[in-house]
Amino acid sequence: MIRNCGPQILKCLLDPNGRNALQCLNQCSPVDQVCNYSKTRRVLSLCVLQKHNCLELDAKIPTKPHVPPMVKFRWEDICHETAEDLFVGWLGSLDWSWRVVAGQNPAYDQFPCQYQLFYRGKAKGSFRYEPVFQVKTLGDGKLVWRRRKYRVKRAKIPSTFNFSVLDNGVVSNEFWTIVDVSDDLSWGLFHYHGAARVAGQSYTGAVLVSPNGEYPNERESTKLVSALDRCGIKEWELFNVDNCLCNDPPLGFPGPNTAVPLSQSMNAIGNISSMPCS
Repeated sequence: MIRNCGPQILKCLLDPNGRNALQCLNQCSPVDQVCNYSKTRRVLSLCVLQKHNCLELDAKIPTKPHVPPMVKFRWEDICHETAEDLFVGWLGSLDWSWRVVAGQNPAYDQFPCQYQLFYRGKAKGSFRYEPVFQVKTLGDGKLVWRRRKYRVKRAKIPSTFNFSVLDNGVVSNEFWTIVDVSDDLSWGLFHYHGAARVAGQSYTGAVLVSPNGEYPNERESTKLVSALDRCGIKEWELFNVDNCLCNDPPLGFPGPNTAVPLSQSMNAIGNISSMPCS
């Protein structure tokens, strides 16, 4: 580590936030992501872990549980274009695609005020995901906004996708599945398998989303429980996201989006996707 990343180690130790982050990491579970947010800590991780893999770790993306993808929406077969439209969700009608209501992985779902932005990129066939969320800072406990930028590629089967992101100096790769989305877009359930290979961490989880961050109404409970069962998750396992103090999220429109929001064409049952299915 010293041979490959000596300057980065020194800079991190001399920086108060970097030292605090390292001290916090020593006290945390290895899968707790909350302690990790520090600029110098991020630079150190990029050198020690991602560039040189000094710890010689090699985590794999889990293959279980097997979660079947959603195959129909409004009684029609789902193709890749429709699946992307379901991710795009409310973006265009609202300033975001979805808000996270609850999740099954406490290492990620304890971040307050999670906004999801899915959109098509400038390049043909490109797709992006940007979550915007809050993190509590070390020491003073202030809430600050953070943003991550994922690259998204279609997997072999519609409603499944491969995600990749450089998060805090380490690349994470994830396999996402659209498990279910209600016909009126009042809620959705997305499942993920992931791994930060050089950090030695693999994980699974699921997020329940809605346009306003509120739980689906009771008449949707049976369908939601069925969707959770397909993920091997019980409803009581979900951790509610704190959506109480979410004033002025730094969203902005992330990029071009060629899709007409499904929320604007919910009555057009025969015109489910804004993009033609190929």
